[in-house]
Amino acid sequence: MKSIFNTDNNAEIINRINQLSAISPAQWGSMDCAQMMAHCQLAMNMAFGNTKASRHWIGVLFGQIAKRRILKVKQLDRHMPAFVTLRVTDDCDFETEKRKFITIIQLALQKGEAGLVKYPHPYFGTFKSGEWAQLNWKHLDHHLRQFGA
Repeated sequence: MKSIFNTDNNAEIINRINQLSAISPAQWGSMDCAQMMAHCQLAMNMAFGNTKASRHWIGVLFGQIAKRRILKVKQLDRHMPAFVTLRVTDDCDFETEKRKFITIIQLALQKGEAGLVKYPHPYFGTFKSGEWAQLNWKHLDHHLRQFGA
C-alpha cells in the first residue's frame, strides 16, 4: 500500500496536486477543486492532531465495521458522504488551498507516522499508525481521482 510517508509516494501526491487547476471538473460530488483541497487539509490536520473531533454515536456503534471495510478495499467508493466536521461549503481560493495542501503533504513526510494522533477517529475509532497511513492515502487518492489527477 502506498503511503504519504514514503518519499516517492509523497512526491507522487504532490505531482498529482500540481496537475489540478481552478477549473478542474469534479467527476462526482459537490465540492469544487479548491474546496476539495481544503477538505483534505482538514482530514490531514485531524490525523496529525492539529484539530480534534469528538466521537460520533454512529461511529461508536458501527465504526469498527466501517473501518475494516475501508481498509480492505483498494479505493474508496464514489459519492461517500463527507463527515460533517470535514465538510467544506464556503468559497475557497484555489491557489491558497493548493499551497496549503502541498505544505501539509510535505509536513507529513517530515513528521512521519510518529506524528499521527493516538486518540480515536470520530467515526472509525482507534487506528494503528499503519492504518492511519492507509486511510490517508486512500482518502487523498480518492479526491485526486475525483478531479482527474
